[in-house]
Amino acid sequence: MKKLYGTIMIRKEIMDKQRDIRENIHYYKLKHLKYGIEIVKENEEKEKLEIANLMNVTDNEEVINCILSMLINKKIMPNDEDIIQDLVKQYT
Repeated sequence: MKKLYGTIMIRKEIMDKQRDIRENIHYYKLKHLKYGIEIVKENEEKEKLEIANLMNVTDNEEVINCILSMLINKKIMPNDEDIIQDLVKQYT
């Protein structure tokens, strides 16, 4: 299962292009054996795409929902699985 949990938009100023670019970050809740997270970051020009896919984070859906809500509220794109594991410890 892969379900969109939320999306945020961030504006970034690109100096060499003399303009702002909007980046969209999509947060997905995954469910296979355990709950996981997928985060997809793309800009409006589709020049850069980053994907963070963290499977089997926790068995607890409430924990994954808390982590996703916190990531969205603070506009965080974790690039290291250790960050998510620290959050799991915080919410369990």
